Amino acid sequence: METLRQEFGAQLGEGLTLRPLGEEDLPQVLELYEGNAFYNSVALDRQPDLALCREDLEALPPGKTREEKLFLGVFRQGRLAAVVDLVEGYPQEDTLYLGLLELQLGEQGKGLGTGLMDGLEGAGRAAGFSFLGLGCLEANLPGLRFWRSRGFAEEGRGLWEGRAVHKLKKQLNPEPCKPGASSV
Repeated sequence: METLRQEFGAQLGEGLTLRPLGEEDLPQVLELYEGNAFYNSVALDRQPDLALCREDLEALPPGKTREEKLFLGVFRQGRLAAVVDLVEGYPQEDTLYLGLLELQLGEQGKGLGTGLMDGLEGAGRAAGFSFLGLGCLEANLPGLRFWRSRGFAEEGRGLWEGRAVHKLKKQLNPEPCKPGASSV
């Protein structure tokens, strides 16, 4: 995961830095979460709080370990601009899973999400992942439009905490290969 993080960081735009988030960053994560009223209205049963931020920091899919997760902050001039949650090898070994991409409200609609996805897709490809997967809440219509515009295709539907979710996937490498192996 360290190689993926370094590659992702190297592909970020000018003025942006990337680093793992920890307990000490949770107040900034909370501030970012609190600013996204629409997403909160479709994704949460409660107002965001530090406990929710901690849950996101620690959450892992079944069978995954802390070593397979990156909970990253993207910073612009020292201020948290986005949170990116990644898990390698979920639900299949050749898939990099995006558990969360949430932008600070003032950063939305300005190309940051597109730039982050360009970088993440390149980093995932360089790390040998064949696919990038994610779940998007059915009620998050702006999110669905964004993911579809990025070339993600629906591979199924499911439920997350009682909410309908589109399971989306995008092919990164033309030939399946094992993470960490060269795709050349």
